Amino acid sequence: MQPIIIFNIVRAKLHFVKIKWYIFLLIFFSFIDSQAQDLWPENTKSIRIDSIDIKKNWRTKNRIILNELGITPGMVITKRTLEEGITKIWNVGNFSDVKYSIETFQNNRTLLTIIAKDAITIVPIVSFSGNKEDFKLTLGLSDNNFLGKNIKLGLVGSFGTNIKDFSIRFGIPRQLLYKNMAISGRFTYGHNEQYRYDNGEKISGVSYDKLEIGTSISNPWNEDFRYTFSPDLGITYFQHTTDSIFNQAEIPPSGYKVNYLNVSFSESIGYITKKRHQRDGYLISGGIGTGIGLDSHSPHFLTLGLSATYNKLFNRIVQFRSQFSTAYTTSEVPSLIFYKGGNDVKGLLYGEISGKAFYTAYIGGHFTYVNNNWFAMEQSFFVNWGNGKDIYTDIFTTAPLGSIGTGLSFMVPMIPWLYVNFFYTITNGHNPGFSVDF
Repeated sequence: MQPIIIFNIVRAKLHFVKIKWYIFLLIFFSFIDSQAQDLWPENTKSIRIDSIDIKKNWRTKNRIILNELGITPGMVITKRTLEEGITKIWNVGNFSDVKYSIETFQNNRTLLTIIAKDAITIVPIVSFSGNKEDFKLTLGLSDNNFLGKNIKLGLVGSFGTNIKDFSIRFGIPRQLLYKNMAISGRFTYGHNEQYRYDNGEKISGVSYDKLEIGTSISNPWNEDFRYTFSPDLGITYFQHTTDSIFNQAEIPPSGYKVNYLNVSFSESIGYITKKRHQRDGYLISGGIGTGIGLDSHSPHFLTLGLSATYNKLFNRIVQFRSQFSTAYTTSEVPSLIFYKGGNDVKGLLYGEISGKAFYTAYIGGHFTYVNNNWFAMEQSFFVNWGNGKDIYTDIFTTAPLGSIGTGLSFMVPMIPWLYVNFFYTITNGHNPGFSVDF
């Protein structure tokens, strides 16, 4: 037998061994993950809960967990009641694992134990996304569970191809306020450069300093598993002041200073459940905002928006995701129209989709091969497309920009900020692209 044939046979066998080990590891990790499932006593429709014990490994206050659980000692509950409470605890977003157990003692008293493992939510923010042509680096520090009360604080700075800014953010959760109300706020100061493209060529741009101070009140009467009319209110003051960076022949300059008070209302229908990085459910949101000019150089404008997302988790591995978003503004101010890029359609430069109107859409299959507290791996295959124009009907009657691609994500659920995403895309009008998000 020729040496080259022997070599190929040996190499093929080695590849086969690697594949077998790969399959074995996937089955092994899936088996481990399947062992820790919640158990409801068989042949039992309802149970009276006499006492509740909260077990956690970090700092979330019992009040936060009990508020979401919605069960108190003395209640008679069904399996559905308990599972809805567990879902709401997951949706707080600060836990890497949530389980329960039920014990009945000799005196017929029943103990419900909730195990909620906190993820590490005091985190440094080091995030890079994009490629050599269009990138963004974000640095900062955040705490998504300040004092163990699910209060959110953040201090973040970003710079990149089109942005340099600094922001302070806070959020007070519904567990500390009236009914389901939540309050958030932000302060942002920085600089943006935004370009519009036609067939890959820059045709216009605007460079401006920005100052924004805003707050929002969300879901004051919302119920998680039943729709109730509960609009969100947002109020933001912002100022945009342009500079002379585009005083060049190829980019027409435009100088202005605008001051606005923006008031917006939005409402949503549906509910999405979250378990680590996986999602299940749907959410449809619509909103209207009005920009009230605070001087004669700031003309009034309206903005309308609609978004929808549908996620179907078939099992612990397979998930379908789809998203659609569209909006229109009456503003003619260059810094107030829409600019979309790689975060909305993979493989595009920021501003290739731009205008007073836009839409973006996404359809993908996501496959989670490993999903444990300390490691998760997901692969996606997707189609992503969108368009932007100044006349709304044109975004649907002209050819969109789009991409097909695959992504591979490595995550540490116990440390939710520790992840890396790799994307490879084929985009119409572009060379095949590769990008990475940290």
